[in-house]
Amino acid sequence: MSSTSCAASSGEEVDDTFFSTWLWDTTRIEQNPAQLVKDIQKKKVNRVYLQINHEVPILAYQRFIKSANSIGITVYALDGSRTWATSGQSDYAAFWDWIGYYQEEVAVDERFKGVHLDVEPYLLPNWEKNQLQIVSAYEEMIRDAANRAKALQVPVGADIPFWFDEIDSTTESDSLAYSVIKMVDEVTIMAYRNKAKGENGFIELTKNERRWGSVFSTPIEIGLETVPSTEGKFISFASKGEAAMMQEIQEMIVIVDDKSTRFSIHHFDSWVNMKK
Repeated sequence: MSSTSCAASSGEEVDDTFFSTWLWDTTRIEQNPAQLVKDIQKKKVNRVYLQINHEVPILAYQRFIKSANSIGITVYALDGSRTWATSGQSDYAAFWDWIGYYQEEVAVDERFKGVHLDVEPYLLPNWEKNQLQIVSAYEEMIRDAANRAKALQVPVGADIPFWFDEIDSTTESDSLAYSVIKMVDEVTIMAYRNKAKGENGFIELTKNERRWGSVFSTPIEIGLETVPSTEGKFISFASKGEAAMMQEIQEMIVIVDDKSTRFSIHHFDSWVNMKK
């Protein structure tokens, strides 16, 4: 096959690729929801993780979700805090209570299709000192979330960093990544690197998680960063641009030889505003 044919094939693969994205600024669904849905559609997004903001009227959620559903874009309820597994358990419970109330009150085509948790306990100031206890509490929270989602008859997903495969689980004879992938329905790996290949590329960094995803039939999304980062030039695609990001995505799809590979872009507003 010629190089031109290869490029065309890769482009077609990206066109068919599953994309999700985080939408943190929930007030946008109030301002111009129809335009927002069009902008999301232009990026060929399949799923939106929409942060729950209690100050946004329920009617705004209804209109946005119905509009998104009408063109095949699913919306998951998103939220999380570093404290949810420890001192913030009341906020965690309130999140689920709100979702339960919302799902009961609205029409079927206005409901969330799932729940997505962004809980990062390693950001707690006592993570290094009390890691074992925090991991235990976190795993208990994930288990509880899986049960709550089952009761609501929706899937639940979770964001985890790529290095959770280096942290021991307190409930499994394997890693924390293994444990989470086993418990939830979907996992997004925050594999924030701006290259696919190499030992520090997102292919290598997610190989264990992708393998466990296959074992447990848990879909794995490769999370990529578009927000400028101060942690190193290798983290974000902000300076490289969207075309470079899509090229690296093509690289992974071809190398792992799996057209079902999913990607999640963090986050929607920075993705839209990044250079082409």
